[in-house]
Amino acid sequence: MRPNYKALGVYLLGVFIGALDTNVLGPVFPVIARSFHVNLEIAAWTVTAYTVAYIASTVLAGALGDRLGHRKVFVWGIILFAVASITAALSREFALFVIARIVQGAGAGAVYPNGQAEGLKQFPPEKHGMALGMFGAVFGLASVIGPTLGGILGQVFGWPAVFIINLPIALIVLAMLRNAPPSTVVPRALPDWVGGASFSAGLASILLVIMGQGIIRLVFFILAVFFFGLMIWRQKVAKTPFLDSKPLMNKAGVAMMIGAALIGLDMSAAIFVPALVQSDLHFSVLQSGLALLPAAFTGALLAGAGGIMVDRMGAKKILAVGLVAAGVGAVLLAWPHLTFFRFILAMMALGLGTAFTMGAPLNRLALDLYKTDQAGEALSLMAVFRATGLAAGPILLTAAKVVHGFTGMYGTVAIASVIGALVFMVVPEHRPGMRTSLAQKG
Repeated sequence: MRPNYKALGVYLLGVFIGALDTNVLGPVFPVIARSFHVNLEIAAWTVTAYTVAYIASTVLAGALGDRLGHRKVFVWGIILFAVASITAALSREFALFVIARIVQGAGAGAVYPNGQAEGLKQFPPEKHGMALGMFGAVFGLASVIGPTLGGILGQVFGWPAVFIINLPIALIVLAMLRNAPPSTVVPRALPDWVGGASFSAGLASILLVIMGQGIIRLVFFILAVFFFGLMIWRQKVAKTPFLDSKPLMNKAGVAMMIGAALIGLDMSAAIFVPALVQSDLHFSVLQSGLALLPAAFTGALLAGAGGIMVDRMGAKKILAVGLVAAGVGAVLLAWPHLTFFRFILAMMALGLGTAFTMGAPLNRLALDLYKTDQAGEALSLMAVFRATGLAAGPILLTAAKVVHGFTGMYGTVAIASVIGALVFMVVPEHRPGMRTSLAQKG
């Protein structure tokens, strides 16, 4: 089988839309708040709503893609995302804008796992790392150009333009899909929808516990317990359980869940970099907004290389290098009396860490745990565990900052990186072409 780069490009572009949307909004966020006459605290819930909907829909959409066809669910996600984007742009009431953001997040959640799973089918197994690396590079590219594009569109055309731009890209993706190979599907029964809905609602409730305050946390904690309890019950009694939890119920599966969450925690540290450089290097607000560019450029440039190295050296070695690099970068930031030169080195190390952990290596190990026809489920689960660490990270890191300032914060990141490197050591892996996936071995 020869790699089909043209078909892969369609799914890369589709995933790029969702990745871009998480980065393009920052510069126009205050303008959106003023436009709807709400304060920033209330407007921030539009970001929370998008994130919660994205994570809640990801696993459900991945499982559906495994059964109905990844291409089909990918198309649904693109259409949903485009319609919601136009609705957000045309909203004149804040409530409608929030609803549009929820639907937009759900659409993005359908695009991400199914785009990756279908994109992998365009490459032979021994080059899956390369394909996953390209998806990682897409996320890095979006993080580089997103804020700049958002600022330009918002300044010249107004904030609705950052949503309208999604429509022509979505139409291009749908047009290109007409020439892409059809999706192959192994006939399987549809998963238990009650269990799937319960799992999604439980995930959403957990995230709102993490992000909420006061009585909101208690309410959503109770809801999380209820929905997860219902999901566990349905897993036992349903004819076709929603989730194949068996691969996660052993040492390797638990290690993957913990490791993915720790990678998410490492990623969350990036949001505090502007505050760090304003405090220690006396950067202006504008300069601090550009402070992450060295890490973003490094991550975007090396993500593809990381995927190729996964194919040649194995995912565990590349993950270890990435986590060690993230730990080194965190130590450089945690060390007192930060200098500009040390800061640049730290950003490059963190960029390397992102490139060698977030994309190909982690997803490749996840695919090893599941059967070939469960790729959507495997990829979406890793996205959820990583996103959970990303959501919990700010709370844990700010608590560490209260105890020992930025040294405590980035020292915590360094410790998390070391623990992650150790955790992944217990996860087995296989090289493509040598044998079938671990899930199929028995």
